Amino acid sequence: MTDNYGAAAEFYDIAGRPYWRPRAAALAKAMSPAAQTNSPIVDVGAGTGLVVEMIGAALAEVPIIAIEPSPAMRAALAGRVLANALAPRVTIVAGTLQETTLPNRIGGMVACGVLGYLAPEDRHALWRLLADRLAPGCRAVVDAAPFPATRTVRPIRVGVTRFGVRHHEIWLGSRPADPGRIELTTICRVVQDGRTVRESVSTVQWWALDLRTIVAEATAAGLACQRAGWDLATLSAEPDRPLDAQRSEAAASTKC
Repeated sequence: MTDNYGAAAEFYDIAGRPYWRPRAAALAKAMSPAAQTNSPIVDVGAGTGLVVEMIGAALAEVPIIAIEPSPAMRAALAGRVLANALAPRVTIVAGTLQETTLPNRIGGMVACGVLGYLAPEDRHALWRLLADRLAPGCRAVVDAAPFPATRTVRPIRVGVTRFGVRHHEIWLGSRPADPGRIELTTICRVVQDGRTVRESVSTVQWWALDLRTIVAEATAAGLACQRAGWDLATLSAEPDRPLDAQRSEAAASTKC
């Protein structure tokens, strides 16, 4: 099996840390009801464990299931789990969400940076799973695609960190592919004295989902939705505050 993140794993935190820093409070708030259950929080596409670390710090007793198919990412994930003394309550699963058998009741889920990999039928299966298995009052956190489906976005630098005399950079760009999909390009680059000394480029096919589509699909599956930021939404099986106004606006926008 090809590891699509083999080269990028080294650079993942460079972009991941600044992405999650302003979203950490919203994530902790969304996951906090899990503390009242005996059910685990599931991190889908756990990567190097940034979200696992944040949840582990915010919720002292809650077990976590970290699902990650990339061996390179899992190596960093395991290291972070050990460094933060989380090993007794973090189960690391090698595989995808579709390949993982989950408990009948879960205390929360984080599925960020992964929905673009799920074909429509797999997304609908995820919404149904959440509607069936989220413990009462518990939530899932999902995010929208960062790139549009209809136009090309030239690579933008989304993170840079200095290591000694070199700078490690990660760039993301996209272009339209099949209807509703984009080709997402990741460029990982090491620069010294203005000269590139190492570079890798990888591309993946990605479903370009916006929040409106996520809300429409999730509400159709019986989930209640709330915004948790410009690109984040929380989903729950118990109604918190359904996005009635947003759905009304969406419906109105389709009228002639």
